[in-house]
Amino acid sequence: MSKGRVYTILIVLLALAGLGMWGWSGEGDGSTPVAAARQDPLPASVTSVLHDYAVRGRELADSPPPSWRGTRPDGALAEDEDGNLIINEALRRRFDYVLSALGEEDLETLKARLAADFEARLSPSAVARAWALLQQYLGYREALAELTPPGQDPAALRQSLEQRQALRDRFFDAVTAEAFFGFEDRYADFALQRRRILEDEDLDEATRSERLDALEATLPPDLREQVRASREPMRVREEVRALREQGASQRRIDQLREQRLGREAADRLAELDQRRALWQARYQDYREQRRAILESGLAPSDQQAEIERLRERLFEAGERRRVEVLDRNPAPDS
Repeated sequence: MSKGRVYTILIVLLALAGLGMWGWSGEGDGSTPVAAARQDPLPASVTSVLHDYAVRGRELADSPPPSWRGTRPDGALAEDEDGNLIINEALRRRFDYVLSALGEEDLETLKARLAADFEARLSPSAVARAWALLQQYLGYREALAELTPPGQDPAALRQSLEQRQALRDRFFDAVTAEAFFGFEDRYADFALQRRRILEDEDLDEATRSERLDALEATLPPDLREQVRASREPMRVREEVRALREQGASQRRIDQLREQRLGREAADRLAELDQRRALWQARYQDYREQRRAILESGLAPSDQQAEIERLRERLFEAGERRRVEVLDRNPAPDS
């Protein structure tokens, strides 16, 4: 199983375990490209705007966001011999890598970084296609942020998966949706069915084992092989949880991940830890300021207005939905 698939499986497991990863895009390895896609020429006005973004992005090349320091850019930009953009998971990973810095930098700045990346690595036709696809992806992410994060029972997670799939049908054609999300969706579907069997208290162990084997047997051969290989990252996840409870250092956790999953997967998971830590720090700062407003003695309507202004100042539009949900249902570590 590829290291990218290891990472995808871990992301799905985190989401299904309710570890605050709802809405975060998992990543595959991008090893199976979609047929390369040609883009009709962009209007001159759009081409000019794209180039202006790229110029700004090149000016920022020597000043990366703090969370990128010490990391390697994830994903890839590629085209075929005719200059057509190749659409695959690796392309989506490149979008996600840059957009992971949202909050450290505003969206316009990150679009500029991507535009510069496109122009540096792709031919004009592929640049145009990548830029058009980025606009679709940003629209999808914005719509995704408006969905209510699900509860953690299987039925709620199933509904959440179906809602995300419906959104993808709105923003992408079937070929692009499969390229970006196909493996993730198939694994999530399997994981939800498996969890339902594991949590069915009416089953004895023999029946449960039979049903799990039968479920696994329904998978396509390539996914079945990946599921069997995924048992190692599942074990690593549990060991990392135990190490954290024991107060182990991040270095010790990184060593375990590297030994068991490989350097690339360990690096990506460390980056994910860093992003979550940055989010937690920002949210805790907001919570402290929100608490001060609630204790200020202002009238309730004035308090709410101040809190809304605080959210607008500290968070991007896509993040504010998550903040509102956390305010209503605070988790112990939120």
